[in-house]
Amino acid sequence: MNDLTVLLDRAAGPAPAPDVTGDLARGRRALARTRHRRGAAGLLGVAAAGLVGVGAVRYADRPVPDPRVVEVPDDVADDAAADVAPTGVRLLSQPFEAGPYTFETTPEGWYVQGSYPQGVTIAPEGVDLNPSPYSFEGKLVIIFDGHRPFGEPVTFAGREFWVRSSSGYTTIETLTRAGEPEGKLSVQYPDDSGWAQDTMLEFLATVQVGPGARQGLG
Repeated sequence: MNDLTVLLDRAAGPAPAPDVTGDLARGRRALARTRHRRGAAGLLGVAAAGLVGVGAVRYADRPVPDPRVVEVPDDVADDAAADVAPTGVRLLSQPFEAGPYTFETTPEGWYVQGSYPQGVTIAPEGVDLNPSPYSFEGKLVIIFDGHRPFGEPVTFAGREFWVRSSSGYTTIETLTRAGEPEGKLSVQYPDDSGWAQDTMLEFLATVQVGPGARQGLG
């Protein structure tokens, strides 16, 4: 049996080699497709990484808000500042007399605590101060005397005034007008009492010194 098989094989001659050309071509095409897909996937991965990187850089460039800081619009901030800003002393067009001194305007929120030939003491309403008109601390004091004025010269309403400050108080002085008793009229007031210099100049400029005024000896 085995000999017969061998004889038949010899008679048939050598077996033809299998044709693998088609298989090689198909293998090469499959390999090329696989490489293409892997290359495309790699490019997409790099592109995605690049986009993430760009996004991270742009976000890092933007300032990160501090959660403790509350941004307030400018118009709201301005309104709030106006609400808390000091309004200062307002002069009312109401004349009054205090002994020999006549005032053409009245400071709102202040009252005459006492008057005497040498001057007038005016105190703020609602403030606990010494009730004596001869105690000047925290008050506005008008004094008439014969000393020469001194300080920084300032012109207001066509008159010459002198201004100086010391120890938390401002003093403004001016000479009396023609027809009034000759001398110097001065006003002293606390710097933290809400008076603006221009307002005080306007107030002092309206004071009229009557014939009953007497120069102080201070």
